[in-house]
Amino acid sequence: MKVRRPFAAALLLAGAVLALTADERVYGLMADGRTMLRTAVSIATLGEIGIARGSAVDVARPGGDAVSRYGMGASLVLVVPALLAPGFEKAFGTGTSQTLFVLTQILFVLLAALAAGLLARAWGAPERAVAGAALATALSSPLWAYVALDFSEPLQAALAGGAFAAAAWSAAGDARARRALVRAALAGFLAGFALLTKSLLVLLFPAVLAALALASSEGRPRRLLAACAGFAPPAALWLAFEVVRFGRPFASYGGERFDHPFFDGLWRLLAGANKGLVFYFPLVLLSAWGAYGLVKARRAAALPAFAFAAALLFSAAAWWAWDGTFGWGPRLLLPAIPLLAAAAAVAPAPRALFAALLAAGVAVNGLAAFQPSTLTTWTFATLAPRPVAPAEAALYPDFALHRAADGTASLYPQYFASREAALAPIPLAGRLLAARLSGRGAAGIDAALWKGEPAPAFGVVAAVPASSLVHLTAPFRWPRLGMSLSRRKNEADWSLAYVEALLDQALRAQDMGRADRALDFGERLFAALPNPETATVLAEGYRLARRPETLEAFAATIRRKGMEPEFAVVLALAARDAGDTASASARMGEAAERSGHADLKALAAAPPASWPATLRLIQAAAGRMPS
Repeated sequence: MKVRRPFAAALLLAGAVLALTADERVYGLMADGRTMLRTAVSIATLGEIGIARGSAVDVARPGGDAVSRYGMGASLVLVVPALLAPGFEKAFGTGTSQTLFVLTQILFVLLAALAAGLLARAWGAPERAVAGAALATALSSPLWAYVALDFSEPLQAALAGGAFAAAAWSAAGDARARRALVRAALAGFLAGFALLTKSLLVLLFPAVLAALALASSEGRPRRLLAACAGFAPPAALWLAFEVVRFGRPFASYGGERFDHPFFDGLWRLLAGANKGLVFYFPLVLLSAWGAYGLVKARRAAALPAFAFAAALLFSAAAWWAWDGTFGWGPRLLLPAIPLLAAAAAVAPAPRALFAALLAAGVAVNGLAAFQPSTLTTWTFATLAPRPVAPAEAALYPDFALHRAADGTASLYPQYFASREAALAPIPLAGRLLAARLSGRGAAGIDAALWKGEPAPAFGVVAAVPASSLVHLTAPFRWPRLGMSLSRRKNEADWSLAYVEALLDQALRAQDMGRADRALDFGERLFAALPNPETATVLAEGYRLARRPETLEAFAATIRRKGMEPEFAVVLALAARDAGDTASASARMGEAAERSGHADLKALAAAPPASWPATLRLIQAAAGRMPS
């Protein structure tokens, strides 16, 4: 049957598939994404950008809080669902705003697919190939897996693809027309917002300018000026955020360098068993063919897009974390996917070959839709850190290393996993999904890992952590957009991203000594999710706000349900505040006995006047501060 509008049909099909395979349970489980969402909630609730301390990669500020080191673009976009989340959760229940955040990711992937199709059309592809470019981007590339993840790569891909598509169409038709200037300005704006999303994407704007300059000599100065005008506002906002947060631009990744052996990173990113692009996006094999055809046809305006893709590849190959550490496939290359898909679409390849490679990509990336990569990479926690010599340790930032008391360093497994073929994510994800479908629980997961004979070169030192095992052994549910609307409260394998961001703001307020805010966020948090952790946060809010009667009344209700040791620590601090040192020591001793923590035992034996001022300071001193 002939489809009258194949491009539109492809986008509708892609949207339907993404919506019907989006796993809302795992959105908000990765540290990078949590930081971006926490920042968005800070903006939405307070008009600020501060977040709580606790992560190894956030940037601490003198006032007691921290800021994200990541680009602000994703956080600014996430402000929209963050503003909608309170009303949505009030109407449909705690945790249901997962749907809003995952919907945002789906829209980014669809925008990237739209950009790929428009770019392929601008490069002369027929309509069926244009539709193929859209499907390749949305369903045959790793971007499919990212609708359930909280990374910013779908947004980056949409911006990069959109910038080149707008530049290509700016030169279509009358280059002097107002429409051409608007499109050029849009290309510049998208490139500027990409910079705001990730500082490395400063590479995008020169490439977009080159594409505009090479497209046509007619109206060239006006197009370039329009692009610069579009680029200026988001670029200025990027610079302001850089200076406010870090004091200068390009300073947020201190201690991290482009010092990985280039050719090692290059071949691993292209064809390596763990992160090779050819495995996660098989159509890349046609991208080079399409690029060659465009060069042969003297479409010089297409060259900057391939130069940008090459720049991403070369920079990632030399980056110390060339593999992106977490995420599905070669994460750092994903902004180039729309460009590569468009190039594959214009390749003069047999239709059957394109279809076969498209299907192969759908199979690989569909696997990650049903077995999210977050869960796959969590299994690396069972591995032993790998000892490294001082010279090699110097190549890594401190947060990637475990340092023993004698000063020797070991590399955490997530930072060497991508160099071990036995840890290749595609087969591992398949085994984990099969184990989950089998219903064998922890035994099935254990059998799916790498504990057979002969023993692997890396050491296996631990069982899968209980917090991860909850997700890995959960009964299979068909993932879909809106699945959080029917979540049962007793289902533990769920991220509650918005609630977690409220918790972050409550802890931030405690660290800053803002008792009013600590109490406000604590009450919101406990109302949304009453559990031992949120009860402790609210209790500390009552204590900081100097409301001892309310705290004691609240403690009476909590005692009947079972009090966590750290709640008892709050009561000990409250007794110390009131000058009742005997009760303070007794309550701290109760907390120490119930928890078994050595630091609490030491505090119970010490004079209450010598204790840290807050629960968070006690946790930080003991290394128990949540991240």
